[in-house]
Amino acid sequence: MSLIDEAQAALPARAVRAQDKARVLREALPWITRWADRTVVVKIGGSVGQGATSESMESAFAADVALLRSVGLNVVVVHGGGPQISQLADRLGLRSEFVDGRRVTDQAMLEAVRYVLLGQVNPHLVGLISQAGARAAGLAGTDAQLITARPADPALGYVGEIDHVDPEVLRPLLARGVVPVVATVARGDDGQDYNVNADTVASAVASALGADKLIYLTNVAGLYDSFGSDDRNLLSEVDVAQVRQMLATGEIVTGMVPKIAGCIDALEHGVGQAHLLDGRVEHALLLEIFTDAGIGTMILPSAGTDTEAPE
Repeated sequence: MSLIDEAQAALPARAVRAQDKARVLREALPWITRWADRTVVVKIGGSVGQGATSESMESAFAADVALLRSVGLNVVVVHGGGPQISQLADRLGLRSEFVDGRRVTDQAMLEAVRYVLLGQVNPHLVGLISQAGARAAGLAGTDAQLITARPADPALGYVGEIDHVDPEVLRPLLARGVVPVVATVARGDDGQDYNVNADTVASAVASALGADKLIYLTNVAGLYDSFGSDDRNLLSEVDVAQVRQMLATGEIVTGMVPKIAGCIDALEHGVGQAHLLDGRVEHALLLEIFTDAGIGTMILPSAGTDTEAPE
């Protein structure tokens, strides 16, 4: 055994743990340097963090967002609230009906959507991020015409498609180091409010800002090859052409389709990278952005695109 090996073996457990932390910091530093002053849009759904550990997972997410902001990233959070809306609808005796994954929204359901997104989920996330040490501001798509929408389909009621996102509503907040937390209720030119799919909103916000990353936190690990088989493997990196092929062959499960469509649309409108991460994994954001291997699936605009390795 060499003198170096002997010295290492003689270290107390506390010092070994400290060494492990130092290695993590050393690995993260080039990525922190690379992503300083970049813009990241993160979509978190209502199903992420549900269950017995929801409070700790929500706190971990908020701490990750605060850390990203503290090292210089501009972060926008877009959130849904589907499970919470369904729970409230059940308590109110409202029927939850979905068409192609979109909630049929009459006036009573729209009020439930507004109550959950604007009165519960949004202030809760703002509070958690603030407690974690970052300044945060809650916004709805209806604020200052941030998101303008139009009716999607008369059969869906007050469900909207996005006409326009005004990035100038968000840029002053980002310039001041504030994390905007966006609830996905939008308003039409007719003054009517609409329930808009949060995956679509996140993509449109990322595109409007010219974001460097769009990240979807989901309840799955990412995209797989041979999906549904015992031999499936997590795909760490794919490009738009590959994803389009997977959509065409039905390899992507229905619940992931809006997210994949959002990734494709954002990448085709200048967003640098899109990511699908398992939001049930503690510190998933940090693991994906600040480690060499990452943990989810990264989607790039085209094959051979620079994967943003640290210089």
